[in-house]
Amino acid sequence: MNPCLINLCKEFEPLRGFLHDPAAHKQQQVRRLFLEFMRCFSSIQEEKLRFPREFQNDVRLFNAGDGPTIRKFEDVQLQYLLLSDFYDYCRLSKRI
Repeated sequence: MNPCLINLCKEFEPLRGFLHDPAAHKQQQVRRLFLEFMRCFSSIQEEKLRFPREFQNDVRLFNAGDGPTIRKFEDVQLQYLLLSDFYDYCRLSKRI
């Protein structure tokens, strides 16, 4: 797996449980990791095709400036859930 995605997963690990304790400093971390994920995932070219379409579509639409997708991900909890889904997918598929 691409090193930037591995690093994102490692940085995400301490944020597990964010929904129960969404402190301001954790919100900042989630927002930063979310934007890094959007940038990193879109840059991995063919490797991203090995991930579920849901990740591919959200990243593509977000980076294209799609209004509904941008508005959806203004919510830090939805940013966290996307990162959590990605992390869980990587763990379950033994990518990390």
